[in-house]
Amino acid sequence: MLALGGGLLLLTRGQGSTSAAVNVIKPLHPVKHHLRSQAKAAVKHPRKARTPAVIDGMPGSLAVALRARPVVVVSLYSPGAAVDIVARDEARQGAALAGAGFVELNISDDKVAAPLTALLTGAPTAADRVLDDPAVLVFQRPKTLFVRFNGFTDRDTVAQAAVNAGAVRVTAIESSATWASQANAICGKFASELLALPLPRPGSQVVDWVGKLNGVLENTIRSLRALKPPKGHEAQVRKMLALYEEAVAGSQAIVADVKAGKTPDLAAYQSRISTLGARADAIAVDLGATACGA
Repeated sequence: MLALGGGLLLLTRGQGSTSAAVNVIKPLHPVKHHLRSQAKAAVKHPRKARTPAVIDGMPGSLAVALRARPVVVVSLYSPGAAVDIVARDEARQGAALAGAGFVELNISDDKVAAPLTALLTGAPTAADRVLDDPAVLVFQRPKTLFVRFNGFTDRDTVAQAAVNAGAVRVTAIESSATWASQANAICGKFASELLALPLPRPGSQVVDWVGKLNGVLENTIRSLRALKPPKGHEAQVRKMLALYEEAVAGSQAIVADVKAGKTPDLAAYQSRISTLGARADAIAVDLGATACGA
């Protein structure tokens, strides 16, 4: 999807001769956007009760997670930091492997930072009491800090720490491991094919190049669909593939508009494609297909 964003950016430059002004498209990145349809749905349906910012002297989301699980992995991050996003996904996978709860906390949000700072006041060392990112904290019920890791921490280390804290390790289902391995191989092949596509020059070549890119994406999705979904996760795989297919359809619509002599609303397309891709990527990472959702 990042490559697709780059192609669309080139596409906007190639359309400089048109009379209508075209918004410059931003590169795609895994950020959730609020869709208009979601806003409309919020009007039609009653809003769900929001989790209070502070519960029992700690961030509300952490308190709720500790009610559900005896051990919770907390990932501290700052928005916009690329390494923080990778570290957060790794911590999420580690928590899943250990059967622990998982919470991500934005330390740049005062509503989160204030109660978290107060909670860590009693931490054993000064380093444990500092809010920096990325970092992983493992909490035990009711609200005891078991261990903290500063910087990037791989999933196996996070999982072992959570197990040491009392989490019940989840035995990986063989079908899940097999699917993840096969999916990662397919997405690795996609990356190689993507790099093999020579960059086009502005103009009609850009449209043809985006069309080729869409073809590579379609083949990748088709290969993923041919895999047998892991037991118990069939619905997640179907949702992931549907989101990817919808994103590619959006890119195909841009090409069709340009070939028809129309000036597409690239900003709207980009927002839609970025949202779909981010949602699909999150599912892929949760299922272990990190090469597809990284």
